[in-house]
Amino acid sequence: MISFADNIDAFGRGLSDLSLRQIPFAAALALNDTAADVQKAWETQAERRLDRPTPFTKRGVYVQRAKKGRLTATDGYRRIQGSYLRFQVQGGARRPAGRALVIPVGQKRNVYGNMPKGAVKRALAKKDVFSGKVGGKPGIYRRPSKRQRKMGKGPQLLMTYASRASYSPTLDLQRPATGTARAQFPKHFARRFRQALATAR
Repeated sequence: MISFADNIDAFGRGLSDLSLRQIPFAAALALNDTAADVQKAWETQAERRLDRPTPFTKRGVYVQRAKKGRLTATDGYRRIQGSYLRFQVQGGARRPAGRALVIPVGQKRNVYGNMPKGAVKRALAKKDVFSGKVGGKPGIYRRPSKRQRKMGKGPQLLMTYASRASYSPTLDLQRPATGTARAQFPKHFARRFRQALATAR
């Protein structure tokens, strides 16, 4: 959490009562401006640090806006995006919700490097594809054609099963948030305070 309470208190010393009354309003607007800047910084960081993030992932950042009576603005990731991005931020091991993780090997991927939705079901619906073990390795395989068998080729591994996937931290959110907030909040507050004074009654 980044706090600017001391900055605001110092700013308010020596001001008139009229000016002091404008501080909470200006501070709320400045906090929201700053939170929007942090949102953009996180989106840029995801674009740089993640491998071809999907539009859904990039849309995952939300802002909880500050109000005059609640001078706190919050940036965060929505529940679904946060459930998988936390491994990119913290590292660790991801375990499957079901029996195993399905990892593409010889399977076509989309432009984001992922398997298209429903790829497993569509693959297993084909007559020449099966789920099982070949050489002790579990996965989803395509049976070789007669010609391929004559050439000595065996089943082609399309997707492999894994009990877990390990991640190292690759996405730093704290540094861009702190740097952006400290650089931008004073500018936003000064501008919003001038606007508040100009419209004060």
